Amino acid sequence: MNISQFFVVKRPIAWTAMVAVLAWGIYAYTAMPQRQDPIIPVVTGVITTPYPGAEAEKVEQEVTRKIERKVAENPAVEHVKSISRPGMSIVYVELFETERHAELVWQDIRGKLGEIRDLPEAAGRPTQSTLNKDFGDSVAVMLTISSPPVTDLEIGLRAKSIREAIESHRAQAPAGTPGDRWTGVLVYPSTVARSHVLRIGRTLAQRLTESGIAAEASIIEAPSAGMLDITLSPGKNEVDLHAATAQWESEAGGPDQYQPDIWRPFWIQDLGSLERELRANAQDKYSYRELRTFADQIRDRLKQSPFVAQIDIVGVQDERVWLSYSGPRLNQFGIAPQTIVDRVHDRNINMPGGTVELPDQRVVVRPTGEYTSASEIGGTVLAVSHEGYPLYLNDLVEVTRGYVDPPDVLNYRTIKVAPDGAPSAESHTDRKGSAPADLRLQTGRAITISVRQVKGTHIAKYDHDITTAMNDLKLRLPSDLRVERTSNEPEEVRHKISSFNKNLIEAVLIVVLVALVFMEWRSALLVAICIPITVAMTLGLSQLFRIDLQQVSIAALIIALGLLVDAPVVAADAINRELANGQPRGMAAWLGPKRLSRAVFFATLTNVVAFLPLLLVKGKTGDFIYSLPIVVSFSLLASMLVAWTFAPLLGFYMLKGQKGFEGSHGKPARGFPHLYKRFVEWCIAHRYRTVAVAVAILAGGALLCRSIGTSFFPKDMHEVFTVNLDLPEGSPIRETREVAMDAIRQIDALEGEHIRSYTTFVGAGGPRFWLSIEPEQRADNYAQILVHTTSKEETAAIAARLKEQLPLHIAKARVRCQLLETGPPIGVPVQLRIYGPDVSTLRGVASEVKAHLRSIPGTIDIHDDWGDPVFQMALKIDADRTAMSGLTHHDVATAIDAGLSGYSLGAIREQDRLIDIALRLRPSERTRLDDLYSLTTVNTKSNARMPLSQLARFEPQVVTPKIRRRGHERCITVRCDTVPGVLPSQIVDQLQRVLPSSRSVTTAELAGTHAVAFPPGYRWEFGGEKFEQEKGFKSLTLALIVSFIAIYLALVLQFNSATQPLLVYAAVPFGIVGGLIGLLIFRSTFGFMAFLGVASLAGLIISHVIVLFDFIDEMRHKGEPLRKAVVDAGLARLRPVLVTVLATVGGLIPLAMEGGPLWEPMCYVQIVGMLVATVVTLVLVPVLYVVFVEDLHLVRWEQDASEHAPPSPASDPQPAHNSTPQPVLVH
Repeated sequence: MNISQFFVVKRPIAWTAMVAVLAWGIYAYTAMPQRQDPIIPVVTGVITTPYPGAEAEKVEQEVTRKIERKVAENPAVEHVKSISRPGMSIVYVELFETERHAELVWQDIRGKLGEIRDLPEAAGRPTQSTLNKDFGDSVAVMLTISSPPVTDLEIGLRAKSIREAIESHRAQAPAGTPGDRWTGVLVYPSTVARSHVLRIGRTLAQRLTESGIAAEASIIEAPSAGMLDITLSPGKNEVDLHAATAQWESEAGGPDQYQPDIWRPFWIQDLGSLERELRANAQDKYSYRELRTFADQIRDRLKQSPFVAQIDIVGVQDERVWLSYSGPRLNQFGIAPQTIVDRVHDRNINMPGGTVELPDQRVVVRPTGEYTSASEIGGTVLAVSHEGYPLYLNDLVEVTRGYVDPPDVLNYRTIKVAPDGAPSAESHTDRKGSAPADLRLQTGRAITISVRQVKGTHIAKYDHDITTAMNDLKLRLPSDLRVERTSNEPEEVRHKISSFNKNLIEAVLIVVLVALVFMEWRSALLVAICIPITVAMTLGLSQLFRIDLQQVSIAALIIALGLLVDAPVVAADAINRELANGQPRGMAAWLGPKRLSRAVFFATLTNVVAFLPLLLVKGKTGDFIYSLPIVVSFSLLASMLVAWTFAPLLGFYMLKGQKGFEGSHGKPARGFPHLYKRFVEWCIAHRYRTVAVAVAILAGGALLCRSIGTSFFPKDMHEVFTVNLDLPEGSPIRETREVAMDAIRQIDALEGEHIRSYTTFVGAGGPRFWLSIEPEQRADNYAQILVHTTSKEETAAIAARLKEQLPLHIAKARVRCQLLETGPPIGVPVQLRIYGPDVSTLRGVASEVKAHLRSIPGTIDIHDDWGDPVFQMALKIDADRTAMSGLTHHDVATAIDAGLSGYSLGAIREQDRLIDIALRLRPSERTRLDDLYSLTTVNTKSNARMPLSQLARFEPQVVTPKIRRRGHERCITVRCDTVPGVLPSQIVDQLQRVLPSSRSVTTAELAGTHAVAFPPGYRWEFGGEKFEQEKGFKSLTLALIVSFIAIYLALVLQFNSATQPLLVYAAVPFGIVGGLIGLLIFRSTFGFMAFLGVASLAGLIISHVIVLFDFIDEMRHKGEPLRKAVVDAGLARLRPVLVTVLATVGGLIPLAMEGGPLWEPMCYVQIVGMLVATVVTLVLVPVLYVVFVEDLHLVRWEQDASEHAPPSPASDPQPAHNSTPQPVLVH
């Protein structure tokens, strides 16, 4: 008993199996992890090593190259690239993508880093904390918490207290001339020490009186505010006052030097404007300290979820206790900075004292001395006078609690608010629609919490835990604190899965409708029932093989939909034929599918071997499409099993019998079948003319295909894109912040109605919220703006307009607008890498390349990744004078480092947090280079002292701001973007014409004429889209070759002939050219997904031809002459072929229309290619078959007059199938 007969005879078991399969599919669907895109493992780590004070070339030679050589000793390391910049070495380590034990490799690399013994003393040694092995992981959710502005109530209360204090003071002061009296107002929150504000007031008062701006000045105090009341000197006015204040701020570092929580200071004369000025200069409601506390609460709550992996916080400003000293004042007391360091270290101890054993207990003795607050530090005794009076630290330095300076990575959140200050609903990242025109921007300091998901877990459960945690925190966090998901993968997954499910349902309905048009309703209903059974079995098999539910796997189901209905269509057709020939229902239901078993197997095998070789595609591209060949293959196997099992069961109950288009009992075909028959007969009669016309059409189509543009992967449709700002090297982070804020204002002025909000990171890139967005490492001159649009359909157009317009409005920075990418990360699309040993030569060649790029129309944002040379002042130490003075180079370097960067003195502990203590020159003594000449260098051992002016001098020099290396060589990369409408491949083609023909340039190569001169020993290669495209196409070409060979072997096995399979391949070129013309029709480009469509199209076309040939052989066995056999075979297979092809095309239409730009090229290729190939299969292939038999004699035609009749109802229930012609399966 065969399997089809078993499912017909054992119907209770069959129905149970059907229910089990459906239940299996439902379980698999709910159990499969869901995500937006396939997992693409980016096994890249980053090693960062600081080398303070060293220029880029010194960092490269003394740190970077040593680390590169050491990590490359591990055989799992595939690529090493690096960036050497002043004071910092950054090494990227990329493992082989096939590495399955990455954690062990990272452990080995950590060990090798510890083996490096010859790094400079200032660089220390790379430790475990400097290796970030999770650099390539993307985060599923970004939570951004931001502070609202201070409330009107608070401003009103502050204005009242300040006004009363000023009025009280002015009432007691001598009356001045009207217009002479001004009051400077400085408001500070509770996190700022009152003494710090008073010091600011005193220093400003001193400056204004000494410079003659103020005749008299006095300090006024109010709750959380300090005021400086002055009377202008005769002849001075408001302009002089503001100019003097600005000069003081630039020299003294300004009031926010350590404390960004202080409100912006302002001067007022008329107290009626006080409230307005307070509102205009107010800082955010919550300080950085408070925001960090909120972020810690959120992090601790989220860590309770088993689905949450690593949590990182970006935008935190570490607190620091600053000990600001004056060099001249220390010299007056004969105290060196190192003395302060030693005294603070000796005082701030945390050591176990031991235990004392008493008769009845053990007592732990612990000496006290550890600082518990910033105020205790000032009470540290530095020395004792001869009279026995102690000299306290407070007497010489100012102790201020503030934040790290310069600030670390800054984070801001900009939303749109109504005129009354209420946040606009459209500002939230989960709202749709255009932003109203009357909204204004409101920016607040922020902290972003990036939350990674545990790999392999269900994103819905992860999302539920985050939502629950945030709901729990609502009662613990302030109600006005803004907590938003600025990146929300769970929402994107829900949307994308829902969209693809909708496409799948639409495709199923189209398939059923096609079946109803060409088949009687019972057969169409059978096919419709088989679809969910096949899909359920496919999902179950996919879940067993740990396939996630994401856009590629669901799209694979849609692509396979037309294929998986093929077997049920043919099974229903075969059962109908048996019933029409008089077989009883119980036998026809299983006999028809049984006759198909061999054809079903080979047709399925042909399609499987067309898709399965796609697993040979390597790299990130292979990871991206990994699930597609597996899901399609499972769909085909499931379809074959359904055709052998459940289709006979359903056919037993539902089908009544129906003949094909060739008619029954000798009746001639009518209507469309009749026209088809007449046309094919005419083509066979005029076969040379037909073949000639077909070849001409093929050649013409191939020529048209040359005009198709090429690309790799399209941009994704998303509601976020990034604007990247690069200021000149050496730009301070505060200037970068101002440029970023100005960029937001310009963006909103240009495209504000289409934009909801902005998230800004200054000083480094934000978390890796998208695979293609590679975070920029720490750099004060870099800012990244995440632009949240109102509609993903508008994002590409907005970014395209800004790409051209925004650089015209931002003069201080290089602007790059970047859309999110589908597929592997590429970044800037056009890249030319130039390798060589000499810095100046590399720069010269790069300049020539940039000049040629500027001459190519359509190029924008042309730059290299080394940056322009920068001017700096180098401190040249006189070795002889230093030695004669009893000092060393180390003493000089230590004095400069302590004076400018700050010297660490330990930390104070607040609960679980350590706050560093640092000693540094006061701002007024380190804002100019001349200030450093008065810096005293001291040797603590010999007590030798000498001003820096006697030991060193500053010399101007031009240096390279950063040096990049790839593969242990220096490499400068010239990059550019393209204007909308210009493909990167077009720019690459034009650039390649001016480059040497060989990529490794030798002396012989220089004899050629090329626009760009490469010295011997220098080489080039393309990066960006060209590099990734070549890698992807190379792997896919290999997969295509393997697929063709595997299909050929299957055909040889099926037909037992080496030449007949060549005829089967005859229709393939027509289908491929037709598919490529589809790209022209729909104005698409030939990229990886289009290539994938071509690769899979070949198997689909060949399977149709196989069907036709099998039926021609069946007609030959029945004794029909050649020409009648090929025509009757076409008629017999006309309906199943049309049903399958139109079902496949119809199933792809929703994916092409709504699946997004990723799937459009592939769908266009398959839709047009299959339609063209169907015409070729039904018309041209019969003609070529006759040519092969009658004219070329490559295929033998021997008629068999003995027609095998089907078994009668009364015959043995096990017919002799070996002697029966085998019906065939249509694909």
